[in-house]
Amino acid sequence: MNATELQLSFFQKIKDTIPPHKALVDEVAELLNISNDSAYRRIRGDKALTLDEVQVLSKHYKVSLDSVLHLGDGSIVFHGTYYQKETFGFDNYLKGIAQDLSAFSSAREIELFYITKDIPLFHLFMFPELAAFKCYFWSRYNLNLPQFNKGQFLIEDFIGIFNETGKNISEQYLDILSTEVWNLDCINTTIRQIDYYRESNVFKSKEDIYTLFTRLENLVDHIEKQAELGYKFSPGLPKHARAKYNVFVNGFLLGDNTILVVLDGRKMVFINHNVMNYIMTNNDQFIEYTHDTIQVLLKKSTLISEVGEKDRQLFFDSLRERIYDKKKLL
Repeated sequence: MNATELQLSFFQKIKDTIPPHKALVDEVAELLNISNDSAYRRIRGDKALTLDEVQVLSKHYKVSLDSVLHLGDGSIVFHGTYYQKETFGFDNYLKGIAQDLSAFSSAREIELFYITKDIPLFHLFMFPELAAFKCYFWSRYNLNLPQFNKGQFLIEDFIGIFNETGKNISEQYLDILSTEVWNLDCINTTIRQIDYYRESNVFKSKEDIYTLFTRLENLVDHIEKQAELGYKFSPGLPKHARAKYNVFVNGFLLGDNTILVVLDGRKMVFINHNVMNYIMTNNDQFIEYTHDTIQVLLKKSTLISEVGEKDRQLFFDSLRERIYDKKKLL
């Protein structure tokens, strides 16, 4: 490609990230603080972008130059934020997730693929007691955040924000067509976390332990019912159908919480790292590789939503049995 073709390709990448109701020329003019006519000349390739302008546009739209230049050096550019120990708060953490989902809502068609290692975060927000505990555990045990390292855990101390912003997250998730790949071990981590804090006397109330195992049972029942019907709905409201819901089970591979999102045909990948953080990339080669890998995984997994009643019942009964074995010891 010559310089003009590369610039046109760069703007096409940017255009692919902009919601359909927004005009590329208006976005570019505002960001670069230039007139619409000047923006048009850059978009058409009549005027070359300066390095400063490339930096501004690339940073704002998270478009890597590697994806345009096709350097082929094996490097992949990811974007993301890191939650700082000094400033971390559940409120900002949850608002960040809600904002990401809200950004997807402008797409006419959206589909989400989730390869699970743990219970997908979105489901937890439908049962705020579980969400509060999981985020507290990650903050205290995995991230070693100082504000959580002392004292004991009480659901009542944290559930407020999860009732509010958490509900916003779950409501947005219910309207997204989703395909999830589960494994029997997906639930083990949560069971072990509850049991570990029980043995460590981190729980301020023994009733909270019982509540968490009960909510975990409720979550499993809810996932099963959604899988049976083939669509999402709010807990207790099965007649209010939301987005289509596909559930697969793979008995041989435990996932890594990779998320592939398809927005109006445009794909992006989110990778979980350091427990609570995600990074994303627009790198075409990486995205297509991930997409192809997921398609292979789906072919080697068992579909249990709408069909496969026997496999579905065996799977969810096994999950409930693991919870019951711990709950009966309380």
